[in-house]
Amino acid sequence: MTRSMDGFYSALFSGKAGEGSAMFILSDGVLVGADPLGVLFDGSYTPDGKGGFAGKVIVKAPPNGELVQGVTTGPDGLTYEVGIEIPADFETRPFLTLSTPLGPINFVLKRLRSVG
Repeated sequence: MTRSMDGFYSALFSGKAGEGSAMFILSDGVLVGADPLGVLFDGSYTPDGKGGFAGKVIVKAPPNGELVQGVTTGPDGLTYEVGIEIPADFETRPFLTLSTPLGPINFVLKRLRSVG
């Protein structure tokens, strides 16, 4: 039986220009999150049939910020989409790598608790 991916998660990110963190909630196929600097994450996911999940996330970064990939968001902010694939064993891996349109990031994802 595959466990539900629904829950609260923390993530630590690193890219060529720095490090960051974010919190996420996954619930019934909806992913939402935010980081301390105001970057918002909105997306969807489905189980991958192997205990993990896959989906897409829209990243909305606020104006005049610098992202871990080394990109400055400019006066209007920046929005981009990222495909995600999270394997069932994500918590036992030292890190995962995510390809974004702005460059790769490494991240550690930790499940904090279930929803409900």
